[in-house]
Amino acid sequence: MRSHKFGRLIAGPVGSGKTLACIFELLRKACEQVPGPDGLRRTRFAITRQTLIQLRNTVLKDIMFWLGPLAEYKVSEQCVYIRFGDVYSEWLLIPLEEERDQQRLLSSQLTGAWMSECTEVSVNLVAPLSGRCGRYPNPYATWKGVIADTNMPPEGSDWHDFMVNPSKEWDIFIQPGGMEPDAENLAWLNQNKETLELPINDPVRLETGRGFYRRLLANNNPDYVRRYVHAQYGNDPSGTAVYRTTFKRSFHVVDNLEPVANRLLLVGQDFGRDPWSVITQVDHYGRLLVLEEVAAKDTGLVQHLSMGLRPALMQERYLGKPVAIIGDPSGRNKSSLYEINEFDILESEGFVAFPAPTNDLDRRISAVEAWLMGARAGGAAVLIDGSRCPILVRGCEGGYRFGFTRDGTSRPKPDKKGDASHPQDAFQYAAMASSTEMHHYIGGRVMNMGRRQPRSPRVSALGWT
Repeated sequence: MRSHKFGRLIAGPVGSGKTLACIFELLRKACEQVPGPDGLRRTRFAITRQTLIQLRNTVLKDIMFWLGPLAEYKVSEQCVYIRFGDVYSEWLLIPLEEERDQQRLLSSQLTGAWMSECTEVSVNLVAPLSGRCGRYPNPYATWKGVIADTNMPPEGSDWHDFMVNPSKEWDIFIQPGGMEPDAENLAWLNQNKETLELPINDPVRLETGRGFYRRLLANNNPDYVRRYVHAQYGNDPSGTAVYRTTFKRSFHVVDNLEPVANRLLLVGQDFGRDPWSVITQVDHYGRLLVLEEVAAKDTGLVQHLSMGLRPALMQERYLGKPVAIIGDPSGRNKSSLYEINEFDILESEGFVAFPAPTNDLDRRISAVEAWLMGARAGGAAVLIDGSRCPILVRGCEGGYRFGFTRDGTSRPKPDKKGDASHPQDAFQYAAMASSTEMHHYIGGRVMNMGRRQPRSPRVSALGWT
């Protein structure tokens, strides 16, 4: 509340008082609004969350519990009206589960907004929502801005990037974890009639509150505990990590991995509107070196090749090494508009490219796990450059995972949400092509193609004028 930034976000463990703090911050801003010509302090706030059920079962119940005598909820308008003295404030409950809900939000004239459990919705809503703030009341709003609360987001997510690299308009506050000595709100968690009569800092009362987190430690998986108890960035606990039993960061990830001389560079390529390349190489020990990821968002293959992959391969570390691309075999399908496919494009751009032997997901994942479980030269059979492949590594650590259906059944295919799946697809194609037999076949084809290339004609100096 001491911060004067336009945007303020508070993140912490469950039960730490974030929701209550946001309720009273909106109330405070409503009271601080300068009265208008009619003598009333008018404000209008949007309160957002993923679904209306979540808003009603959490935010609305807390508002009515704490501000009940001052508040009236109108179901037909999905709005809470706060009225007392000269304060008149409208709190609009706006879910963001459907496009029409977002349209309602982005056509509102607001004083400010509260994004409850903000990481449940797209971070891309922050900018347009901010643009609606400060438009009410006329002639001006004493305060305008956005407040947000959340538990800790998964590492590598868009909200994780938003929090670790905030814009100058935002302040990010992270509460201590529930097991930390300075954990917040312990005096009000898990209490009973007897402990509530003890002083606020009584050790018995605080330890009773700590019991709330001890139960969570005992009954939940490590990913959940990391984010929701210890208030740390972690993996998404909503599904099972694909490589949870085979990938170990300390074993498979190194920094500043360098390619070796005179060895084929094999580029795994995923197609689509978010084409992704992963540059790999099998070294003289037979290890698969994963050297670099090259990403593109919402762009075509030609632009990705010219703006992403080609400049990456022109780095000094790769110069002079033969290159082959192994891509999604569906890239052989011709466009419904043009008699051309992705492999035709690769060839026209001067790349030697081959389709992966199969697009079967089980075989692709098995190819990666065979490398992860292998050993070479007294160490891992596959080494990944952590500094040049951050999204690939985060996916291997848990971002690439099997989700759950509504009835709790694990889905047979990994989720396609976010960026995790694109580098994984490219990695899988490279892993399949790096097996001994196929690697030799590709290497031989690349060398033969190189021999068949016509040499540059010799030009006499007499030809210059």
